[in-house]
Amino acid sequence: MQSSSYFEFPPVPDTATLIDALMNDPPDIRWRWVRAMLRIEDAGQLQTLQQALQKRMMERKEPLDRRVALRVQMALHACQRPVRVNGYAVVKGKGAFTTAELEAAGEDPGKLDPVKPADGIYPVIDFHVHPKMPDLKFLSDMRKAGISHAVILATDTDPDNVDRPEIRERLREQYERSEKAGEAPFDRALRTIRNGIYSRSHVTDQDVADWVETYPDVFIGFGSVDLCKSDTYVREKLEKIESLKLRGIKLLPYSQFFNPAENGNMSLLFDFCKRTGAIVLTHTGCAAGAFELPELSQNSRPKLWEPVARNYPEVPIVLAHFASYSTRQPGIWFEEALALMKTCPNVYADISAAPFLLQDPQKVEKMRAATGFKQVLFGTDYPGPLYHGIAVEGIVADIKANTFLSDEEKRWVLGENGNRLLGVV
Repeated sequence: MQSSSYFEFPPVPDTATLIDALMNDPPDIRWRWVRAMLRIEDAGQLQTLQQALQKRMMERKEPLDRRVALRVQMALHACQRPVRVNGYAVVKGKGAFTTAELEAAGEDPGKLDPVKPADGIYPVIDFHVHPKMPDLKFLSDMRKAGISHAVILATDTDPDNVDRPEIRERLREQYERSEKAGEAPFDRALRTIRNGIYSRSHVTDQDVADWVETYPDVFIGFGSVDLCKSDTYVREKLEKIESLKLRGIKLLPYSQFFNPAENGNMSLLFDFCKRTGAIVLTHTGCAAGAFELPELSQNSRPKLWEPVARNYPEVPIVLAHFASYSTRQPGIWFEEALALMKTCPNVYADISAAPFLLQDPQKVEKMRAATGFKQVLFGTDYPGPLYHGIAVEGIVADIKANTFLSDEEKRWVLGENGNRLLGVV
């Protein structure tokens, strides 16, 4: 058995090449070389790389582009310690397998089978994943859970949007209607909003395309476009997404600052989706940070999608989180999502960040009465559950053991509905 946890991959570039790429590549290439660094399993080599990168940063006189600086931060973080997952390895193009499976196959990738759970629920498709973990960790978590395919998502968000007077004023009006208005000034809230819009581990369209290229039999890539920007920007982004062969569009109305019922770029987007067969997956419900306030997340209400869903019945629209994510009011717009799904059969909902819905017999019965389960998709919001100490395999196991769903409904939710939209099997 080879010592590395990565099979069929090219050698990791030398230190100088890695650092040059981290410092000089375009900002939209964020994860490519960080992922290569995460394949390094020698602590001494990582320490040497860290020291060399820090030295180059200190010697540099000109400030880095903000996005590049965050990429370098992510790279330095990746140098802290080797990533290992006991008993698992990754095969380029295929995903993760146990070391026992690799040995049984004679380390021949051609003899490795995809995930085929013994209970016959196949495939299991995770329709909502943010690829923000090392390949070994991410793919081994999928393997342990019996997930055969995953939709991985980009996010196109820009902190500078909050400097636009119309957006800033709208945010001010929304914040002043919230319960927090008397506790902190708006300027402090605005700083929190800005800081939460673009993270160190941000994922771009190019990143998603890179992951799909590495594991084409495992991942389905969705790009993202910021609809509050100009029609020229949106058109160019859609052309890029098409050129990268991504199969859907991820939207975040709350942090891209657009109302789906009013945005002027909506026809441009949906005409593109109608022509290319792309799927729209939009955040619904509240969101983390400042956007836990429902007043700041009003753009993420399901009802705002009804006009475009009616006008484009051939374009699937997926309501992420079933409009139910909220730490203050779990299930906040669940009923609104169901009403839209009943009216518009091209509208689906995923249960990412809201698996509790399927553990509530009243919610399950409402789903069954309104639409049945052929518009409900499995999703985890990975790596979100990990931050709360929840293993993805536990989420899948809970659904398989669910006493409120029939076996047929479980199959629909876990994979059949996703396969009907994506055609992966």
